[in-house]
Amino acid sequence: MKKILIAGTSSGAGKTTISTAIMGALEGVSPFKAGPDYIDPKFHEFITKNPSNNLDLFIMGEESVKYIFSKNTKNISIVEGVMGLYDGLSHELDNYSSAHLSRVLDLPVILVVNGKGASTSIAATVLGFKNLDPRVKIKGIILNNVGSERLYNLLKEGVERYTKIPCVGYFPRDERVSIDERHLGLQQASEIENLSEKIEILKDMAKKYLDLDKILEIAEDGNDYKEIKNPTEYLKDRFKGKRVGIAKDKAFSFYYSENLKLMRYTGMDLIEFSPINDSHLPDNLDYIYLGGGYPEIFAKRLYENKSMIEEIKNASKKIPIYAECGGFMYLSKGIKQLNDEFDPMCGLLDIKVEMRPRLNISRFGYVDYESEDGVKGRCHEFHYSDIYDVNEKDLYFELKKKNGKKWSCGYKKDKIIAGYPHIHFYGNLEIFVKLFDR
Repeated sequence: MKKILIAGTSSGAGKTTISTAIMGALEGVSPFKAGPDYIDPKFHEFITKNPSNNLDLFIMGEESVKYIFSKNTKNISIVEGVMGLYDGLSHELDNYSSAHLSRVLDLPVILVVNGKGASTSIAATVLGFKNLDPRVKIKGIILNNVGSERLYNLLKEGVERYTKIPCVGYFPRDERVSIDERHLGLQQASEIENLSEKIEILKDMAKKYLDLDKILEIAEDGNDYKEIKNPTEYLKDRFKGKRVGIAKDKAFSFYYSENLKLMRYTGMDLIEFSPINDSHLPDNLDYIYLGGGYPEIFAKRLYENKSMIEEIKNASKKIPIYAECGGFMYLSKGIKQLNDEFDPMCGLLDIKVEMRPRLNISRFGYVDYESEDGVKGRCHEFHYSDIYDVNEKDLYFELKKKNGKKWSCGYKKDKIIAGYPHIHFYGNLEIFVKLFDR
């Protein structure tokens, strides 16, 4: 099995740019993303034309991560890391970081290092990453933001002399491939008009500046492991024949691909609809699933679609609705934007949402939960908004962070369960059954 993890020394080191370039330059790539991110996998899918799957040790657990990885491999599996190589939930080495994931899946690592303004000290940086945990197999270095081949060769000499790790190429800075960011990260792949052009530039850069043969050689360093048993086998056809409406458009696009595959595996018929563009819900639904996304950006278009809002209101009295983060915001009374303008939403929950200029750090990241009926699991929160003027009392989740901070979330009303937490079903099979058994 050819497999490799592309990691960075920190967020912003360039691992996303270089990961996507390598994915585009090689054939038969199975893309993966470490951690809970929704946006990077969409770029992977655009480039490789293959589904990209998240590998999150905290939320999913080791066995589910191994199973999803083993069943989705093609010619070469490329995993894009998250944050810096060793950055995770704590300063322990078993902290759900990219390095931790590389050890669980026996992945050789190519480390992306920012070469701007560096000289011999760059070798000390690489040596520190090598020595912090010798179990992590750092097998290659890519230097990013390097101005010329001459400078790359100088930096390469220092890195290889003191670390004995080969450099496998470099990337110069190129504004043609930059992608604008917004508060949840990069813009979505579907929003970038000239993305195909950027991808072609990245492919050419990978072929020109990287030693792709050496990267493939490194990728063969990982050992195979035996096939992992499907942890969801007992759920085969559990919900056979149930029709589930999935909100899918520019406002609602944050779904884990394995969540949707699992829903189909259990027999559900998934019917996509657009709360922005469609006038009506699909016919004869048994359930509605509203995922995360950017309802605040498309708020006016969502509210102007009065017929869709009316149909969702009527449906909420008859069939279960589950809404995560952006879907939760859509069901609220409305969203107060950063300019203080208030955009009404569905009004099914007597709650208002206020956008903030910064990440809600107190409720950011990995969280343990317990549902009102005693189901325990793990999820994550990531939002630049908060709720106010809350007049709902019936809560579904109790949440707790590793630092001891606790709060309640996940509001219940009629047949609705909605809140900020994002749940990957593979690590939370019991709550998956509870939610869809309603």
